[in-house]
Amino acid sequence: MKKSLLWLFFLALLAGCAAPGSLPATPTIDVAAIRTAVMLTAIADVTKQAAAATPTPAFTATFTPEPTLTPTPTVAVTLQPVPGIANANLNVRSDPRRGGKNLGGVFFNQKISIAARNPESNWYYIVWPDSPTGYAWILASAVQIENTDLYRLPIAFYDNAGNLVLRPPLVWEIPGTPLPIPPVPQGDKVRPATVIAPANARVCPSVGCMVLTVLPPGQQISMTGRYGDNEWAQFDFPSGPNGKAWVARSALEPGPDGFSGLPRFDVLGMELTPEPPTSTPDPNVTPTITNTPRPTPAGPLARMEADAVIYAEPNSLSAQVGALKKGDEIYITGISLIGEWYQIQFPAFTEGRAYIPRKNVRVLGDMRRVPYFNEQGTPLPTP
Repeated sequence: MKKSLLWLFFLALLAGCAAPGSLPATPTIDVAAIRTAVMLTAIADVTKQAAAATPTPAFTATFTPEPTLTPTPTVAVTLQPVPGIANANLNVRSDPRRGGKNLGGVFFNQKISIAARNPESNWYYIVWPDSPTGYAWILASAVQIENTDLYRLPIAFYDNAGNLVLRPPLVWEIPGTPLPIPPVPQGDKVRPATVIAPANARVCPSVGCMVLTVLPPGQQISMTGRYGDNEWAQFDFPSGPNGKAWVARSALEPGPDGFSGLPRFDVLGMELTPEPPTSTPDPNVTPTITNTPRPTPAGPLARMEADAVIYAEPNSLSAQVGALKKGDEIYITGISLIGEWYQIQFPAFTEGRAYIPRKNVRVLGDMRRVPYFNEQGTPLPTP
């Protein structure tokens, strides 16, 4: 009986545990997981507060200035004199001309310092302490430059206001072989020419300009400009400055139209202002022909058998005013008492007079009426 009661009590107890509304079992708490979650939450909060406390910098626009074009300054010529030596006794002048003030002289074989040349290269600008400017001029024909080329000298000249102007030398380097000269085109305005003797092609119309190449005889060229009294011709030369070069007229045989219509340039190769057009003559009007009498020679004709220097006075210490080549013809107007010097008409057919040594002069006329002159060149009375 007791066993039955105990069994019934045990069944009732089991039924009460499963009844609805009873309390659930107490869960197991993971303390380590809670601590880790709290720590991660704290770190996140600190990071968020730090981000909120740091202000975001405002965007500042930066301005990058554009490059400024700096104008190219005018080339300042620095005179760096080169040595030279006089081959004759010469006068030193204030200007590159015979009428320049005499500032002294140099003797044969004397050393001089050459700073520049004039555009025509017939006068040198030299260092001369006795000049107010420290510089002076001397004839180039009797001076030999040492250690440099003539075309590398700066160019000195005076402008219309009388101010000295210095220009750097005109130097043009051709890499490799010069390009071939193009064929002469056809057209009414084309001015062809033929090279008749080996000729130097230069960067500008002067013997002091740099030589670019040598033109062979027979070379056909197209002339595009002229200098002076048609003494130099500009022509198409692809390897030259602006596709041009210059050659002396004496080495050319121009075409039937000659130099007509060609623009004019100065001695530095810069084009001059075009000349105003001339009026077209009326074809119905017959022009009046005027005969201009040719001046009568002042004395007998003579011919040079060798090159010679022309002097301002009958002595080699006077100024050199020019030069004569072998074969040149002159007119004799006087003779020195001892016969060592001739007075000549210079330039020809003018009232100008100059002097040359008698040596290497072949007289072709009658000398019986030629007057004498003294050591100063003053004519003596005719008996």
